[in-house]
Amino acid sequence: MLEFNNSKYERYKPSGYPTHYKRKERLGGDLKLGMEYREIFNKISEIDRKLNDFVLRSKDYYDLVRDAYASNIHESVSLEGNPLSLAQVRRSSDDYFKGTPIVRTGPVQEIINHLYSNFEGFDRMFKLPWTIETVKNTHFFLTEKTDIEGVPGEFRTRELTIIAEDDSGEKFDAMNASHPGNIENELKKLLEWISSSPYDALITSAVFFHEFESIHPFSDGNGRTGRTLFQVLLQKLGLKNCKLCKFEGSILRSHDLYYQLLSYTDETLDYSPLIMYIAEALLHAYSGALKEFREKDALNVMDETTRTIAKGSKISSWFSIADACAWVPSVKRQTVRNKLNFLVDEDILEEKGNTASKRYKFKDPFSDVKEKMRNSHV
Repeated sequence: MLEFNNSKYERYKPSGYPTHYKRKERLGGDLKLGMEYREIFNKISEIDRKLNDFVLRSKDYYDLVRDAYASNIHESVSLEGNPLSLAQVRRSSDDYFKGTPIVRTGPVQEIINHLYSNFEGFDRMFKLPWTIETVKNTHFFLTEKTDIEGVPGEFRTRELTIIAEDDSGEKFDAMNASHPGNIENELKKLLEWISSSPYDALITSAVFFHEFESIHPFSDGNGRTGRTLFQVLLQKLGLKNCKLCKFEGSILRSHDLYYQLLSYTDETLDYSPLIMYIAEALLHAYSGALKEFREKDALNVMDETTRTIAKGSKISSWFSIADACAWVPSVKRQTVRNKLNFLVDEDILEEKGNTASKRYKFKDPFSDVKEKMRNSHV
C-alpha cells in the first residue's frame, strides 16, 4: 500500500494567513502534473474497476460498506466539532440501516443526515448538471436539525473569515472567503465549469472542492458540504466505487497540510500540489479497499461454474434457473440448481417463489433500508 510522504508538501505554504479569495479567470490554472500523477490516476481507475469484480457474502459486504461510510462521515464531521467517536458513528449507522429507534441528538442527527444524503439521497439530489439549488439542498439535508450557525440551505449575508484548527488543536484565521454579494455568481460559474471541464474526474473534483471551500457560501457547514459534493462528483464523473473507500481519513491525515495546501492554492492559484496530495490520498484509500474486498472475496472458494453464475447474478435483476443455465450452457440443469442453492446458503443470493417459478437475485443487504428511505425523509 502507498505510504505517505507528507514532507514533500511542506514547502507549499502561503506567505501568511489569512489568505484571500480570488476570482479566477480560468479554473484549474496552468497545471504542472507529470507522469507521476498520471500513473496514480490510472492505478485509482484500475482499482475502481476491480472493486466491481468481487463477490461478497451479504454480511461481509454490509460490514465493509458500513465501515467505509462511518469512517468517512466521522472524519468529516469530527473536523467540524462533532463529538461522536468512530464507534458511536458506526453504531448510529447500524441503527439507522436496521431501522432501530434512535435518540436524535444534534450530533447523531448529523450522522443520519450524511447517511441519507450519501446513500439513498445520492440519485435524488445529485443528478448532473448541478445548480445553485443542488448546493443549497445538499447543505440543507446535511445540516437540518443540527446545531449550526445560520439557516440550513441559505447563503450567508455577512463577510466571513474561515477559522481552521491545526494538528495541535490551535485555531487560526486561515482565509477570508468570497464577499457575500458575489457568492451566487461565483458558484454559478463553478457549477457551469463542471460540465465543460477539460480534466479527468479527480482533477475536476479537486478543483471544484477547492473553489467551493474558497467561496465558503454558508455561515457554517461548508467543509461538510464541500467534502460531500467532492466525493459525489468523483462518483458521477466515473470513479463510482470511491464510496467503498475510507478516503476522508487519508485526505485529512494532517490538518496542517490540508489547510496549508488550500491556502497556498488560494494565494498562488497553483493547484498542482493540492491535486497531487488528494491523488495520493485517494490511491491510499483505494488500495486499502482493494485489500479488504480481496480478503472477503467469496469467488476464492468457488469452482468455475459457481463463479460464472455468481458473476452473472451481479449484473442481473431477478433471474430463473433457465437464465442461469444460459450462462453455463454445458452444465446440466440439476447441477445449476445445486449451485444456486449453494449461493443462497452462502448468503450471496436471495430467492423467492416455489420450485416451478423460483427466482434468484444477488443479495443486497441494504435493499430494505433503501426502500424505507425512498418512502420517507431522514
